[in-house]
Amino acid sequence: MKVMLSELLENRGISQNKLAKDTGISTTTLRNLNHNRTTRISFDILEKLCIYLDCSVNDILCVENKDCPGV
Repeated sequence: MKVMLSELLENRGISQNKLAKDTGISTTTLRNLNHNRTTRISFDILEKLCIYLDCSVNDILCVENKDCPGV
């Protein structure tokens, strides 16, 4: 799985710090997600991200070598 969060944030002009402040998700968690240094993500965090970014889970996660843009 690949986390596409950094691309979403960049396209929307939202900083990692603003996202952390607005959602209550720790900057450490967001940094790990942005750098694909995580092996799991909770439904709670996915839900917060989807609601805040007004997107679907498919916009945040994709299966590498299958449906990830640019892979």
